[in-house]
Amino acid sequence: MDKHSRQFQARYAFGAAMETVGTATGTRQAGRGFSTKTLLASAAMTLAMASGALAEVTISGKLVDAEDDNRFFTRLGGEARDDLSISGLDQGKDYILTTVLIDAASEAEIETVDTPFTAETANADLSVTLPVPRNEGDVNIDYVTRNVVREAGSDAVLVDATGDALDSDRAIPVHSIQRVSVISVKDAADGDNRIDAQGGKIEVVVGYENMVEGYAYAVWGQILTPSGQSRGIFASVQDYKPEKKAGEVTLTFNIPAGLDGISILPSVGIYHQNRIEILKDGNISWIPDAPQPVMIASDTDLKDESRMIEVGVPFGQTE
Repeated sequence: MDKHSRQFQARYAFGAAMETVGTATGTRQAGRGFSTKTLLASAAMTLAMASGALAEVTISGKLVDAEDDNRFFTRLGGEARDDLSISGLDQGKDYILTTVLIDAASEAEIETVDTPFTAETANADLSVTLPVPRNEGDVNIDYVTRNVVREAGSDAVLVDATGDALDSDRAIPVHSIQRVSVISVKDAADGDNRIDAQGGKIEVVVGYENMVEGYAYAVWGQILTPSGQSRGIFASVQDYKPEKKAGEVTLTFNIPAGLDGISILPSVGIYHQNRIEILKDGNISWIPDAPQPVMIASDTDLKDESRMIEVGVPFGQTE
């Protein structure tokens, strides 16, 4: 049993056998030890456990977005799928699996789904889908599931396990509105807003909000003219995994010679890493049939002069 399974498990309740032992124990006489009934009941339970009749029931699984098997949802919500494996069942018996979607922070129950099933063997693999609501707030929302298994027609709980919001296999975050913005643009050589006519490097500091810690993003940008024309100059940071929901990352653009006399500025965006491909020339391409959205957020402002870099000497001016 792996670490995840050990953390996400519940024991079978030895109800009837324990009740028998408790009843028999009540016949104990002062100073004379346990009665014959007690010894027989204890021996019967020991034999049942040794033969596997009272097996330990365990449950493990993974909670994902049903659309693309990712664990992250946009603020629009969607449909989650809980893929579960249950072991220690009695072959041929009917069971009810109750799955509840829970807000991990408030512990509010959002949605409940009952799944009847018959155990064909001691193990059962089940998938349960649940609707995930929109996030109308300003912060991300984490959801987990609680899974309860009972025998059909019985209220006795065999398994009762709730996911941990810190377990990436058992929690799904739903983004709030995610934002990206250009914080600063400068010549990498001296920090001003002008580079040499022979080219140079431009550093663009990109800020972001409400990202998911540890998730792989691609930060990509291109250089435009003030009219919006692309200059075919690209920069990217691939497989970027933020340590906090808000932070900064730097894109470095290599500006070639030949742009003397014009103004340029960056356009930037953040994308799902697993839904895009960075081409050899640095441009970006959507992976065919990738789930939408591919781009999470972007920032393009052609009128913000603080973002503009002058290349060489502007036309009409002298050194």
